[in-house]
Amino acid sequence: MQTLTVLFFLTLAMLPGLIASTSSVINTTCSKIPEISYHYCVGVLSAEPTGASAIDTRGLAVAAANLTVHNVTSTLHMMGDLVLELNACIGYYKHMVDLIVTAVDDLHKGRDAELIYENLYQASYTPLDCDIALFEGAEKNPMQEENSENQALARIASGIAFLMWHGRS
Repeated sequence: MQTLTVLFFLTLAMLPGLIASTSSVINTTCSKIPEISYHYCVGVLSAEPTGASAIDTRGLAVAAANLTVHNVTSTLHMMGDLVLELNACIGYYKHMVDLIVTAVDDLHKGRDAELIYENLYQASYTPLDCDIALFEGAEKNPMQEENSENQALARIASGIAFLMWHGRS
């Protein structure tokens, strides 16, 4: 516990230096960008080496645009994985339909109830396979965080470009 307390106070002691070391071009530019949190903008651009070392708005625009490309590329990979997972779900559900259709057919033909039960019971677990494949049990849009982050990064990049366009840099 003492170690955590010491680390906490060291972090607090270093915080003003970290804030002061933020580039004035970042502070000035982020304060002028509409539709995006100043603190978010400063945090993102300061954490990016090319943003932190930028000497003008053009350098910040390059940093923000590169961050956006990186995030969008990552999102595309995630979407590709999601498509694969959705295709797996399609396979699961096709198998589920086969099991249920077989069970219905067996019911109509008066076949053994144990076999019918096994098919229907197995079919009842198929949606869980899809849940696991897609969300690992989560009940949210799997792309929500990436969409929000990409929108925010794109707004920083476009905001800087807007400032450059209108000569407010």
